[in-house]
Amino acid sequence: MSKLIYNNEPDREHLELVIRKDAPFNAEPIPEHLIKHYITPEKHFFCRNHGPLPDLTEDHTVLVEGIGCHKPTQFSVRQLKEDFEKMSIIMVMQCAGNRRDGLHRVKHTKGVIWGPGALGNAIYSGCRLRDVLASVGITSKLENISQLHVSFESVEQCEEDKNYGSSIPLKKALDEFGDVLLAYEMNNKPLSRDHGYPIRVVVPGYIGARSVKYLKSIKVQDHESTSFFQRRDYRILPESIGTEQEAEAYWSRVPSIGEYNVQSYVCIPANGIHNNKLPRQVVQGYALSGGGHSIQRVDVSGDDGKTWVTAELYQPAAENNNGNVWGWCLWTATAPVKKTVRIVSRAVDSAGNVQQEYPVWNYRGVLNNSWRTVEANYNANM
Repeated sequence: MSKLIYNNEPDREHLELVIRKDAPFNAEPIPEHLIKHYITPEKHFFCRNHGPLPDLTEDHTVLVEGIGCHKPTQFSVRQLKEDFEKMSIIMVMQCAGNRRDGLHRVKHTKGVIWGPGALGNAIYSGCRLRDVLASVGITSKLENISQLHVSFESVEQCEEDKNYGSSIPLKKALDEFGDVLLAYEMNNKPLSRDHGYPIRVVVPGYIGARSVKYLKSIKVQDHESTSFFQRRDYRILPESIGTEQEAEAYWSRVPSIGEYNVQSYVCIPANGIHNNKLPRQVVQGYALSGGGHSIQRVDVSGDDGKTWVTAELYQPAAENNNGNVWGWCLWTATAPVKKTVRIVSRAVDSAGNVQQEYPVWNYRGVLNNSWRTVEANYNANM
């Protein structure tokens, strides 16, 4: 594969982010900035890229084809804007590698070493994917729908494959309440190039890897995407697998990640680390869960999990909402603390799922949601 060229990247001087990798550009905000606003401004929104950024226009087209499609059909971005109803959702976009640093401290992991800022809560606007699919004949009346997938291919070149790609189950794409969009706006403005201009998929409740940017094609098929990022990445390998060679035998034996797990983190004081001489501390952070679950409770501890206080939740997306909740929850608590003892949080979602105490290490360092942060060579049973 020829070397990728990064000579047409956008100006990023306005972004207030910590760079985790220069090329491709990957960066995240510091914890204090992340929770300043319920809707994350772009300057504090993480950037996850896999290669040089495409430079496209609204004349760019997306091909829709595959099982159930009357005929392969090209839609320009202009057509998608003009011919289909516009819908907006509040959704938290989270990279599967968010908090990878916590697993990397246990043992080496493969990937960008993200801290706790590889997520952001935004208003995404665009047309429903199900409406576009229906316009070419792809509906829930298809036979064996539970066995079908929607594969997305991007224009974006990348190091691991010819282009970035991914897929989701067709039943998620066609779900009336699944809210999968072909988005062209973020926070009421056109998508920036870092966030997928001019068109991207957004898949609420799923890891960010499934929300393909710079969308080139959509195909309904009887198998998952054959992309590297679907078949050989974003899967939780057994703890015993620690090298690429060992992973070879397991990629096809474990499922690809769709929905993310319940999560929370202390952002103020940053990472829960403090030197407060007072007996109580105001603590703030975020919480979220996949699959449309809202946050039911966040517990906060300043004495290493011996005692907990319940945080006050700020969760506008869940108010008067009996359906799916795609946005995150911000929370505040005043907790008893001990000097130099790290403050931690533990979230419970509306389905009763709770964060686990200790990290479950995996080679790719994905879906770390432990409330306890540990150092290298820990023993959960000691």
